[in-house]
Amino acid sequence: MLSTRQLLQFEEEGYLLLSGLIPQETVTKAEAAMWQMMGMEADNPDSWGHFKRQPLAGFYMEQLSNGNRIELFGVTHLDVLACCTPDYLTVLNQLASQYPEIPHCKDHRPDGVWALNQFPVSAEWKKPSPHLDGDFRDFRLDPGTFRATSLTYLTDANSHGGTTVIWPEGPRRIRKFRKKNPEFSNHVRDVRALFPKMDLGEPMEVVAKQGDVLFFHHLLPHSGTMNVGPSPRFAIRYMCLCHACRKWEKKGEWNIWMP
Repeated sequence: MLSTRQLLQFEEEGYLLLSGLIPQETVTKAEAAMWQMMGMEADNPDSWGHFKRQPLAGFYMEQLSNGNRIELFGVTHLDVLACCTPDYLTVLNQLASQYPEIPHCKDHRPDGVWALNQFPVSAEWKKPSPHLDGDFRDFRLDPGTFRATSLTYLTDANSHGGTTVIWPEGPRRIRKFRKKNPEFSNHVRDVRALFPKMDLGEPMEVVAKQGDVLFFHHLLPHSGTMNVGPSPRFAIRYMCLCHACRKWEKKGEWNIWMP
């Protein structure tokens, strides 16, 4: 269970990066399954340039960003779903329970996986612009868009290697802005539009190890980055088929799981 200090950090800074929730053998198998599903070989960089669509694979696959990002939606491979361990669920539920007023998925476990796999690119690494999840949807900040969500790393996420950049001062600054401007729009997208003028504090690149989990809540400004390192970075979020979660529709019948 999380300490009082960890719970306070999550509330104030919007995130926690934790290790030890997934056994090493489990995450190693999940990474191997990811390579297999994409039809690639981990030790053969020549195979990374093209994924092979497998007939009757049972999930959606898309190649984005000029081929340097491959996303899989609705993965139900048991070796990947095994990363949703009892320890992971215990932490997630403890974090989510802090925000009982926010609508959430009633399913206690996810139905599938959304894989976000960032492959190396020859370019100069650039610091991204922040966003809030759901800012392109018709969502309101109050009472909140989701309670807690996560990003689980199936490989190391080294500096400039497809990491996530976060703004830990962001939640405080957003709350402060809303307190000073109570008449301002409650829409997520309208508040996000002011980020360039709003002081969100210094960004932080999240460097993670294989098996680490980044938990965050709805007020954490964040963004993914390009991978200019030598190796792909694999990460997953969880998905559900719950009809009540269609507002988080991602691909086909699959929604982002927001417990």
